[in-house]
Amino acid sequence: MAQSVEGFLVWDLLFPIIVIIFMVLLLYFGFGGQALMAALPVGPNDNNLCENQFTHAEYGWPNRLEGTSLFPSLLTDCCYDQATANATCIRHWCYYDANNGNPVTTNAEIANAESCIQNPPSSVLSECSVLSPSNTAALMSCYRSTVLADNSTVIENCDLSSPICLKGDSKYCPPCVGS
Repeated sequence: MAQSVEGFLVWDLLFPIIVIIFMVLLLYFGFGGQALMAALPVGPNDNNLCENQFTHAEYGWPNRLEGTSLFPSLLTDCCYDQATANATCIRHWCYYDANNGNPVTTNAEIANAESCIQNPPSSVLSECSVLSPSNTAALMSCYRSTVLADNSTVIENCDLSSPICLKGDSKYCPPCVGS
């Protein structure tokens, strides 16, 4: 007996798509949410590092796309530090460009990156003209942010929805000091 076109569309195409969407939503929002997402090669993983294309180039960490529009992760483990966003952005772009987006490993690549940081070209300055949590390169990992932050002078803002000083919502962000 031949299968009808409607039956084919529903059972062979539509049903598997619905199941896949449901499973992704279940992984992301239910039964542990981000803990289960950590098993995937991309997305937030709560390891106290902001792992994206820039930290991949700079430190060789995996590129989990954290802080990108697909996986904002700002309330998990990617921090935005107003005081150092420009320097962070310049450093990330210089390391990213030093080896065409691959991890910087040789002394020559490190020297190129450091030279770029000291005297950033106009292309890097242009990439850092927008300093907000929407610019992935301006995001520090909460690990670096916590290590570098002096709570008496540095304002941490880990909440994209609030532009004012507040205690970091990320469990890794230091508390906000100031008004």
